[in-house]
Amino acid sequence: MTVSVAEQTASDLLATLADLPDDHPRRHRLRDQAIEAWLPLARHLAHRYSGRGEPTDDLIQTA
Repeated sequence: MTVSVAEQTASDLLATLADLPDDHPRRHRLRDQAIEAWLPLARHLAHRYSGRGEPTDDLIQTA
């Protein structure tokens, strides 16, 4: 059974990305999708550590 990129989880996207050769034409698009898939976790962690001296926007950017 083939799973479309839209149906892959964030960790599936990373695994697929790791299996692709560096010069594969889908690599850049897949990388962007993996980053977007992990954004909710990054935002959650940034908000968790906000209020400790660093602006939340900076924490989100770093995450």
